[in-house]
Amino acid sequence: MAEKEKVVSREELIGLVQLVIIFTAILVGRSVGNIYSSYNELSHMSVNLGFTEEEMSGYLLDAMEGRNSTLTIGMAVTLPGFTSTEGQVTEVPDYVRKWLISVTLSPIVVTQPEVSDVDIVMLVEGQQVLSKTYTFPREKVGYIAFLRRNITLSVEDVETFRRLVSEAAEAHAGEVEITITGRAKANVLFFESTLPFKTTKYPLVLPPSLTLDQSKWETLVPSGSTTRVGEPTPVSIALSNPTRVHSLTQNITCTIYREGSNEPISVITKTTTAAAGTVSTYLFSFTPSQPGVYYYTLESRGSPCPRMRPRGSR
Repeated sequence: MAEKEKVVSREELIGLVQLVIIFTAILVGRSVGNIYSSYNELSHMSVNLGFTEEEMSGYLLDAMEGRNSTLTIGMAVTLPGFTSTEGQVTEVPDYVRKWLISVTLSPIVVTQPEVSDVDIVMLVEGQQVLSKTYTFPREKVGYIAFLRRNITLSVEDVETFRRLVSEAAEAHAGEVEITITGRAKANVLFFESTLPFKTTKYPLVLPPSLTLDQSKWETLVPSGSTTRVGEPTPVSIALSNPTRVHSLTQNITCTIYREGSNEPISVITKTTTAAAGTVSTYLFSFTPSQPGVYYYTLESRGSPCPRMRPRGSR
């Protein structure tokens, strides 16, 4: 007797359809998760530029002196938590952990980001002197290392560049503000984005020095024209530091003379310091020992200041 054909019930058919729907939803959800995870890693990447103030200073000096001036700077693409461009990354990035999970459990697959062209803009004291696009092939960002690129800076309008550097150095005690901004093109799957970056440094192109704002005799009676013998009459000076980031220290010598004699009465040297953008005041102690008219000179690094004549002493 022939075996009776089995009939699929309505409940079994509904269950099968539900199973297919669940399986399809899992696949779709996994694909969406993969795309979102990959793009999220791209949006959290960053770019660091590596060059020292000394290297930038040499570059500026070469340009000011008319030599063929170029500067090669290093660019490293990494995660935003890393700020150093020296050596390899010693901590496993987050997207690598996801990649390791995907190998074992296969819940999420992260596509490795790629970086290609780089746009660079350089400014001197806020004025643009260079704008250029550097073309690079698309290259994956390594899991445990930085993606390294070298970029060569070369200014075309050298005369304007020299003028801006010279004016800045004169106004800020040899210090020049150099800002480099740019964007690196980044890709993951079919997404394209840009990684913005910016760095500002303040190299020195001239020997920095403090500015003498004021010097005067300090007396017990400021409005008086004379002081008494034996009364302390120090020399007061005010020094300003016109730089933006550098603290400056220099020796200043105050030499005091009595009119009618070429031999100094007192020679005092002080080490003076002023933080960036501040003014410091120093006193050079002096007490007249005999009546007469006294004057003082100030000298720093072999550069004399104008001779200052005091009130008389009696």
